[in-house]
Amino acid sequence: MDSHRGVSKTGVDSSRTRSITTMQDSTDEATITVSSGDAELLRPSVLASRPKERQRDVRTQVARHGGKGKGHHRYPSAPITVPNCWQSDEAYSGTAWLEIGAPVGKALAQLQVTLSLTPHCRVDSFTPEHVQLFTAEEGEPFGEIPIFESIQFWSLTFPGEAIILPARELLPPRTARAKLCVKRAACGGRNVRLQSIKVLTKRLKRRREEEGRLADRLWHNKEFADIVVRCNDGGELKAHRAVLGIASPVFRCMLNSPMKEGALGEISLPCSENVVRALLKYCYGLPYDANLGLEDELVLVEQAHAFELTSLCEDAAFSAIERLSEATVVQLVKGLRTFYKAGSLKEEWENLVRQVRANPELCQAALLDG
Repeated sequence: MDSHRGVSKTGVDSSRTRSITTMQDSTDEATITVSSGDAELLRPSVLASRPKERQRDVRTQVARHGGKGKGHHRYPSAPITVPNCWQSDEAYSGTAWLEIGAPVGKALAQLQVTLSLTPHCRVDSFTPEHVQLFTAEEGEPFGEIPIFESIQFWSLTFPGEAIILPARELLPPRTARAKLCVKRAACGGRNVRLQSIKVLTKRLKRRREEEGRLADRLWHNKEFADIVVRCNDGGELKAHRAVLGIASPVFRCMLNSPMKEGALGEISLPCSENVVRALLKYCYGLPYDANLGLEDELVLVEQAHAFELTSLCEDAAFSAIERLSEATVVQLVKGLRTFYKAGSLKEEWENLVRQVRANPELCQAALLDG
């Protein structure tokens, strides 16, 4: 059985390349529910506020001697030490579980699990061995097949260090919920302990669907269009002056100027019709076509930046980085480096660099071909 099922061996999954976005620690914002025990003990902030160890109040037990009428006396039992971490409290043998929900507007990117250790920095008898990770998008049920599974979970890192789930890659792009099923070995008992869990999230990639019938009708019905946008490949697209002026401050200045853009209602852009169409559709509040080639998508990043369409610039860069491979790494680095130097797309650039550094093949391709 593969103990690392679902983990990319090269750091980049060729069937589903994921862009590593800048991650934020959202542990305190995320919702955490558990099959049993106190879920709040999984948050590092709660753990830090607790003493290293605590004991329950000494309980008083009653012992009867000599039967009825002989009275009784009370004596204290030994103090019970409560573990300074989360511990499941399953009534029957089975699998304990933790469910993590992303905050509104964010997607789960990565989980970092820290195991409970003994004073000698060793795993104890409550350490989970068989672990499975399931994910789901908003409103969807968990999948039947785990995206990660390990039968020797404690061996995935050095004692005291966090175990990253999933290793070397991120959770699927729109993961809203993750469920971690944990259990000990068959002869080890039914309950488990975890020291803490850190929840990292990323910006939820926008799904620009039709934001209203009016925008869709404006785009498709050009009867009252009053401006023409000319492309460098000979194509022409009609648009509405008011829509472009509201969407972009740069378009507004151009259309209010005495130059030909304002006087004649003509704008010429140094890009193909496909790129111009994507740019204009965004101005209308419509999703741009996702079938652009990498070169056109990088040009779209440039044009969106020029017209101060920040969200489009970020989305196009995000989409371009999803095409990262040994064949495209140099093109992506050259295409996005300029914007990073200018103070834009900082998060996207850092994501690209992080992903390249994590993969030796990508590093080599960038150095040899760049």
